Amino acid sequence: MKNYKGKTFIITGAAGEIGSSICRHFAHEGLRFYLLDLESQLVKCNELAGELMNMGAQHAEGMVMDVTNPEQIKEVITKIGEEEKYIDILVNNAGYGNTNSITNEGTIEIFRKMMAVNVEGPWMITQAALPYLGRPVKKPPKKNKDQREGQLIYIESSAGKVGVPYMASYVATKHALVGIADVVRMEMKIKNEKIQVISICPAPAKTKFWDKTKDMRGFMNNYEQKGFLYSAITADDVGKAVYRASRGNKNEVMVPRWWYLLPFIRSLSIGFTDKLLVNIGK
Repeated sequence: MKNYKGKTFIITGAAGEIGSSICRHFAHEGLRFYLLDLESQLVKCNELAGELMNMGAQHAEGMVMDVTNPEQIKEVITKIGEEEKYIDILVNNAGYGNTNSITNEGTIEIFRKMMAVNVEGPWMITQAALPYLGRPVKKPPKKNKDQREGQLIYIESSAGKVGVPYMASYVATKHALVGIADVVRMEMKIKNEKIQVISICPAPAKTKFWDKTKDMRGFMNNYEQKGFLYSAITADDVGKAVYRASRGNKNEVMVPRWWYLLPFIRSLSIGFTDKLLVNIGK
């Protein structure tokens, strides 16, 4: 996408470090921002809205939406769609993680919660947004005279490409989200729509995401002590990558870029890839 001015930008999990960083990288483009998050995060969303307005946003507004609440999703997305007429960019960013795994006494309840936030949420939000997603192109092709153009962005994870010790639940949800994004991308092409579906797969980022439990903090501390190959990225790295992917119409971006090698290496040698990743859990 090259022209952003006056277009509608919706993001979930807006109050978090990655969500707010994504917004800041787009702010100067003159977009109309709708910052969605839990009620407990509304103050942060409104503070971010003020910041974005000062940075050049045409409009910025915090709104309450729980990505596990189907009725609220339908109500909020429909309200925005009816008011703005079009949703040009939808960023499914909200996520939940924990060191919940099969062999370390993980619980099915935590697994289900992660599925609800990381998989069911983006599924329901995307479906609710579809009637408003993208605006008509100026010169539609004969095959689709109602062709629309816009962007669907999914913040996934490198854990959606390879396994990570002691994070089976999180890995499972992110693999699912990678699959959903791939299928939606294909279906948009089949329908001859110009809806760009972009997958963002970051490596572990040093954010408050890891401060939720003692085990999570221990995981990140251990990860960072493993040397250069395991250095954590920042929220700003992710925000920058999302903006560049949007401007460059990329299908998938790994952050950092060298992580593109991991799925390739795994296709050649699962054993070698396991050695790299098992090291994280030691």
